[in-house]
Amino acid sequence: MKLSLQSFAFLTYSLGLFTINFAFPLPAQAAIECEAGDMIYYPNGSLLTCILAQNITVQVSSYRSGTSNFPCQRRKYISFGEKGQFQSCQLANDTQIRTGNSVETCPAEYRIYVSTSDEANQSLTCRQY
Repeated sequence: MKLSLQSFAFLTYSLGLFTINFAFPLPAQAAIECEAGDMIYYPNGSLLTCILAQNITVQVSSYRSGTSNFPCQRRKYISFGEKGQFQSCQLANDTQIRTGNSVETCPAEYRIYVSTSDEANQSLTCRQY
């Protein structure tokens, strides 16, 4: 099997890119569009809170409680923990919250609060404000 110079160059280039991507993985990123001038940050530079510019759906996963989706309402505050974990938002739609074997409906316009203990236990709370 003959390997042409062009094939060798492509193979070398591809392996180089693979090596760079393997050695320096990019961090996961999430895009949240906030109203201009309404962003508050923690001293470490991570986002504390802002007013959403559009409705977004936040997905929260926990190995104990599974995955939950929360439709967050635009022009309302969304907040995060110091390490970037979602903490609360005002719901755009009625949302079902499953805790163990029970299901509760959190109405639109209510706020959902998510907290996680040091033991990775997740708590979901629905309140009017």
